[in-house]
Amino acid sequence: MSDRRLFERSGLLHGLSDVDRDEAITAFKAYDLGPGEELLVEGESDRSLCFIVEGHLIATLSGTKIGRIGPGETVGEMAMFGSLSRRAATVVSESHVRMLLLDEEGLRFMRMRDNPVVQRLESQAMRTIAARLRAADVRIGAVADGELIRERTGRGLLSRLASSLGFAGPAPSTPAPRASAVLRNTPGFATRDDGVLERLAARFAPVPVRQGEALINQGEYGEDAFIVAEGRVAVYRTVDEDRAERIAQLGPGHVVGAVALADAGGRSATVRAIQPTWVLRITHDAYRELEADLGAEGRAFRRGMTDAMSAQLRLANEHLVRLSGRWGNI
Repeated sequence: MSDRRLFERSGLLHGLSDVDRDEAITAFKAYDLGPGEELLVEGESDRSLCFIVEGHLIATLSGTKIGRIGPGETVGEMAMFGSLSRRAATVVSESHVRMLLLDEEGLRFMRMRDNPVVQRLESQAMRTIAARLRAADVRIGAVADGELIRERTGRGLLSRLASSLGFAGPAPSTPAPRASAVLRNTPGFATRDDGVLERLAARFAPVPVRQGEALINQGEYGEDAFIVAEGRVAVYRTVDEDRAERIAQLGPGHVVGAVALADAGGRSATVRAIQPTWVLRITHDAYRELEADLGAEGRAFRRGMTDAMSAQLRLANEHLVRLSGRWGNI
C-alpha cells in the first residue's frame, strides 16, 4: 500500500470520499529515486505513469535535454493515456525524487470503479503536455535562425508571413466533413461506442480555412482549439521581427490551439493553412466541460487530446534535437 502521507502531499486525494481515497491508495505504489537514476529509457516498452511529489528529473531525447520535470507533474502520460507503445524520451533523476507510480493494472482497477482520480490524472496529463509544448516552442524560438519572411516592407511579421504563404488563397472545395467521421479516423478518439462518438462529435464544428489564412496567431489569447480534418497547416515560432522558424507541418488528426486552453496563456505559435483546409473547432467552454466530464465522452475526449498533443510534442522535441545537431547541445 502506498504511503498515505505522500498521497496527501500529492493533492490527488483532495475532496474524495473515503472509499475513493482507499481505492486510489491501493492502486498506486510509492517509490523513491536517488540522484542520477534512470526512470525511463527512450524506446522502452512500458505503460506505467509516475506522479512526482518531491524532487526533479531531466528528460532527454537522443542526448539533447528537452525538459526538467518537478513536483505536481506526471511522467509517462504519453504512453499511459495515449497510443504510444514505447517511451519517447529518457528521464533521469536530478535529485532525490519521491513519486507515486501507477501501472496498467492499477489504472484498470480504478476505471472499473469509476474512481475520480483517473479523470484528475488524465486532466493533469493534458496540462503537462501543453506546458511542455509551450516550453519547446519558446526554446525553438530562442535558438533557431528561422526563415526570412521576404524583405522589409513596412508591414509586421505576421502580415509578411501571410503574403509569403499566399494570403487569401483558395478555400476548400470539398463539402464540410462530418465531425464523427473525422474522430472515428483519428486513433486517439476512436471508440467502439458509436453513441459516445456521435455525442462527442456534436461538440465540434467544421470551419473552412483558406490557403495562407491564419488559424492561430502567436501571442494572442484564444478561445478555441482545432483538429485538422482535411488539408495541412504549418506551425511557426517567431524568431525576430523578420524571421520565423517552421516547427512542423500537420495534417488530419493533429490538434492545434490546445496549449492556450490548457494553461490560459497566449498562443505559443502561429498556425497557417498551407493548403485549403477544414478544421474542427471546439470552444473553450466545451473543452473545459469535457476535460472535467467523468463519463464516456469525457474519457474519449481526454484520450484523444492527449494522443494528439503527444504527437505534436514529439515533433517539437525532434525539431529541438535537429537544432542541437546544428548548434551543439542546447
